[in-house]
Amino acid sequence: MSRRLAVPLLGILLLAGGGCYQDDPGSNAPSTSQKPFAKVLLTDAPFPYDSVASVNVYVVSVAASTDPDTTGDAGWETIAQPGRVFDLLSLQQGTTALLGEGQLSGRLYRAIRVIIDANASSVRWKNGSDARVNWPFPGNGLIALHAQVEEPLALITDASQVEIVIDWDVGRSFLYNYYDTTGTFTLIPWLRAVHKAFSGTLAGTVTSNYSGATQPIANANVSVYGGDPNRSASTWYLVATGRSDAAGFYRVAFLGSGTYIVRVEQPDYPFLAASINPAVEIVAGDTTNLPVSLTEAGAGGAFLQITGPTSVGVGGRITLFAAVGGANGAPVPNPSVSWTSSDPAVAEVLGIGDTASVTGRQPGFATIIATSDTLSDSLTIQVTGTPASVATVTVQPASANLAVGDSASFTVLLRDSVGNVLTGRPVSWFSTDSAFVIEISYGTAVVGRGRRVGSALLQATSEGKTGQATITVH
Repeated sequence: MSRRLAVPLLGILLLAGGGCYQDDPGSNAPSTSQKPFAKVLLTDAPFPYDSVASVNVYVVSVAASTDPDTTGDAGWETIAQPGRVFDLLSLQQGTTALLGEGQLSGRLYRAIRVIIDANASSVRWKNGSDARVNWPFPGNGLIALHAQVEEPLALITDASQVEIVIDWDVGRSFLYNYYDTTGTFTLIPWLRAVHKAFSGTLAGTVTSNYSGATQPIANANVSVYGGDPNRSASTWYLVATGRSDAAGFYRVAFLGSGTYIVRVEQPDYPFLAASINPAVEIVAGDTTNLPVSLTEAGAGGAFLQITGPTSVGVGGRITLFAAVGGANGAPVPNPSVSWTSSDPAVAEVLGIGDTASVTGRQPGFATIIATSDTLSDSLTIQVTGTPASVATVTVQPASANLAVGDSASFTVLLRDSVGNVLTGRPVSWFSTDSAFVIEISYGTAVVGRGRRVGSALLQATSEGKTGQATITVH
């Protein structure tokens, strides 16, 4: 396996290369007097492992619901029944595949369900063999996956057709060696459902002149976050990811209109500092161009920098790299580096030179520290406890009374069927009434404001399960 294969698939890469699917309405487009005609497209985040040939997912059907809580029947309306295999690795740089199309009733849809057949799906190595995959419950056969609906999908009744894009971030969904070290992928699905007409694109080229001449940087990670750039990065939530190609070009498509934080780095080059742009504006129907030049770590002086994933499951293993620079800023070849963990009971580290292996031992947080002479750097690792599905969602606090103009913060607690706390899962937030408007969300946390007298329910949904809090504005 390549060196890159040692890095788990968490938190990396989305939508690379190629052109988008072009709609051909043909002569069978429905008239505006009919129900809106919904076309469903599938796209992907690129899979960043040179040893993987294909990620084949058999999609049985796609359905939509107006109810974010999918615990029960939820009134599903079937949009598409493709009944065939899609290779997620062929869908990159905004390329899409048509899943199907069908009529919907023209309401606000807050849940999208994708049924896959695990028995007909596979991850295939380049040598032709199939990788081992731990599929979600029930582990085989038909499995229901729920896409994160970032904004309610509004199907306007006088529109002849809408396009719903399901963005399957395979890089964050198929986690290699995340919960064990037996060469197994664990599927924890990260799917977004986006109204194409309300989305824009981020694109650019990643370069660096660390060698003395400007050159493209391939396989750079492009991470698009929501949140407040003035707060700690731990409060940001990852919306989408991308990767640069051999020419340094990247493209992150289907982003909702708004302002994002964009972080670009090349984890294989720890001697290059990450670039963070705190305010990147995305406009629906438009492309925002963001060229990035990665500078050397340490700003030309001595430095030590750790790169690598920031989470792992209990029993899993990740790999970290450290780059050391001398007084003149030039990377030191084969540096002597010592590695320690602030809590070996949570995350155990074994380092050899500039490379370290971190094994998750129990849920919690631990700081991994690398030291070389007088230089040091640290990276906080979160160890997650179980690959199980979300069973319950609890919004805290359960109720709030606000005066008009007051704001309040809420968090969500996710648990599996036996009560274990789950982390690293996508969460969607909704307010049922404009009396309470969501201003900023941070993944598992949200800040909202009472806008007028009235009451509302604040709902948080993850993997089809919903919890809620009651808000009263006086």
